[in-house]
Amino acid sequence: MNNFNSNLTCETDYFSARQDGAVVIFSPKGNQLLVSTILRAKEAVHDYFKCVEDHPEARIVLLMPQARRALRQEYLSFFDMVRSSRISENSVMRLYRAIDQFILLILSSDLFFISAACGQILPMFASVSLVCDYRILGNNTVFQNPALELGLIPKGGSAWFLSRMLGRPKALELILAKESIGVNEAKALGLVNRCIPVEGFENEALSIAKQFEAFPETSLRMAKRLVNNCWKDLSDFLEFENQELIVSMMNRKQMASY
Repeated sequence: MNNFNSNLTCETDYFSARQDGAVVIFSPKGNQLLVSTILRAKEAVHDYFKCVEDHPEARIVLLMPQARRALRQEYLSFFDMVRSSRISENSVMRLYRAIDQFILLILSSDLFFISAACGQILPMFASVSLVCDYRILGNNTVFQNPALELGLIPKGGSAWFLSRMLGRPKALELILAKESIGVNEAKALGLVNRCIPVEGFENEALSIAKQFEAFPETSLRMAKRLVNNCWKDLSDFLEFENQELIVSMMNRKQMASY
């Protein structure tokens, strides 16, 4: 992976990526809940972004997950495997810490991250978008919250981001929302920068990302560093969140076995 000196385009079992000028389009593959429990996948992602940061031209990362369906069912099935011990507590912790590490990578990196997503979105992946520097949603986007069906809350620092962006009352309301949240509400709350049609979504998202090439590199980097400076204790919060979720999950598992 460290041989990417001139071009950052690649294809792996876990993600695909391509470079377009200063923009790198990064697309995770498959069931990310399961993929994130694989150590090789986490290492591949880490190594790739190290290459991106070292690349002399790359400045902007466009995170664009591949369009997929049945995310809610995948989430419920994953935790059903946890309850039945087909997936271990250690695997769940690997998932949580993989998400933490990716969030903290985005926060600390000098690269300018843009999230572009449409369709069904799970809360933990919505949290990844919240730490990004710019957010684009398709006009069919729906944020789901199946965690409540399991007696959990969303993983990914949602409480952290939403309380700082929207205030405590609204953060609590959204974290405990049983109903899905549509793109119009997300836009009204200021959780998205641009809403675009699903038709031609990828091309339009890339066009928006490339507009940031015109900004001086130093301006993008300095603006991000200053805005993110107030989030220095996010790492401690994410680990606290992990412990709370694991304890709750194991308690429910024990109760279900009686």
